[in-house]
Amino acid sequence: MHIVSAEVARELAHEGLQLAPGLLLSSARRVIAGDVVRSQTIHSGRAWIQDEGSQLVALLVGNGSSILDCCAAPGGKTAILAEQNPTAKIRAMDLHKHRADNMRMRLGSTANVEVVQQDVTVISDEAVFERVLADVPCSGTGTLARNPEIRWRLRPDDLQDLHKKQVAILKAAVRQVGCGGRVVYSSCSLEPEENAAVVEEVLRSEPGLQVLPVYEELERLRSSGELVWADLDSLVKGPHLRILPGVQPCDGFFAAILEKTAK
Repeated sequence: MHIVSAEVARELAHEGLQLAPGLLLSSARRVIAGDVVRSQTIHSGRAWIQDEGSQLVALLVGNGSSILDCCAAPGGKTAILAEQNPTAKIRAMDLHKHRADNMRMRLGSTANVEVVQQDVTVISDEAVFERVLADVPCSGTGTLARNPEIRWRLRPDDLQDLHKKQVAILKAAVRQVGCGGRVVYSSCSLEPEENAAVVEEVLRSEPGLQVLPVYEELERLRSSGELVWADLDSLVKGPHLRILPGVQPCDGFFAAILEKTAK
């Protein structure tokens, strides 16, 4: 769970939720007792049910004066971006109207967030953002522990289709970032077709990009006291973030940090 303040934590306790410190992040809390379904604090958007790995992905985006969240719904990562960048202009985008409407309801009190229903892949104009998050639709195989039906629903051909969509989204994200800006590409998939293969294909077609080592960002988060997980090496594979269920206390996630060095 992501909690924005001590006051919100007290509200949750008053509602009967018993919380414990996060195992990955100092700002996270684990619900160890109580009924989250009945919590008005959560329904109002003052606290978010969110995996610690998902929260870490949002923190990798860092700081900027203008931020785009390409596939933002349900809005948990957007809320963290707004909290970490209170003076930034943040655009939260989603393809589907009902998902965008739900985000508007939950993020309504967040003054620096603009929610837009739009397909990022069809934007013709190049906006210039300092930071872009592309947390793409994926197979979700990193969430099998919570969603076991995925193993029966997913077909081999699905990975090819998802790969194409993910490449399109990442290319669109790159178009939206200014020179010197960064794009964080992420998924909750364990499949290489949806992760490193997507990044490698985009790098081949976009010569003005470079991959930044995620280890340096993890060290920054640990130095700030945000990341409390001691074994940083277990969180990386090559230059990328690689979180594995059973190794870390959360869902599986992948993330790559790309920097635009030239137009």
